[in-house]
Amino acid sequence: MAYYNRSDVSLFANINSSILPSSYYDNNNTLHRSSDSGKTSISERLKFVERLTTHITLIVSIIGLIGNACTIIVLNRQSMRKWRSSILLSSLAAVDFLYLLIIFLSIIDELTNKAIGLNQSLILCQVTVYITHVCSFLSANFTLSFTLQRFIAVIFPLHAKTIISNRSSITNISVLLIFGCSFYSFSFFVTNVSDGKCLEDDAYPVLFPLLMVDICLTFIIPFIFIVIFNCAIVYQLQHRKKFPTFS
Repeated sequence: MAYYNRSDVSLFANINSSILPSSYYDNNNTLHRSSDSGKTSISERLKFVERLTTHITLIVSIIGLIGNACTIIVLNRQSMRKWRSSILLSSLAAVDFLYLLIIFLSIIDELTNKAIGLNQSLILCQVTVYITHVCSFLSANFTLSFTLQRFIAVIFPLHAKTIISNRSSITNISVLLIFGCSFYSFSFFVTNVSDGKCLEDDAYPVLFPLLMVDICLTFIIPFIFIVIFNCAIVYQLQHRKKFPTFS
């Protein structure tokens, strides 16, 4: 059996490299350059999309703030206070206004290189995350409550005046507010500032099940009941058109 030492191997490598054409190395360098330029173009596109999304969100938040502020002003006029759903809709507009205000401030903080300091102060970080959770919960469930009031007014028109009142709306708002503020207090214990970002720490094992409950409370359950109530309202209205004498 023949054995090759290191000098033989190095000699073979030198001969092989001298035999390969220079175009091989040129093509190889071209491939590396093209891959690097491709990665650069993709990163530039991602940065452009991120900046575009940020500015679009900023514009939408400003429009939402103006719209909700006008809604609060209109619904709190003396003539509109007599409307039984005015308190609930005013609360919904106020919650949405606060939610959009936090989004607006966070975007301004990002565009001004942390001038506000939402992602630097732990207290501000925890408070903003907490308010965001509570506002999201209240917005979804206030919408559900308003849909329920419309459902009662259409399905049980004779009992609507006794069921739907300012007192019942205030009770409904108070119960949801107390529950939301109590449940989402967990965010103070799982929110941290990491690398200049305000995030809920995934290291806490209790975070995932709590966020699953949050999804159910803010999206799944309200969505299902809103769809059911609206379908029932449409069905009842169509039934009245077909059989007006029996409704």
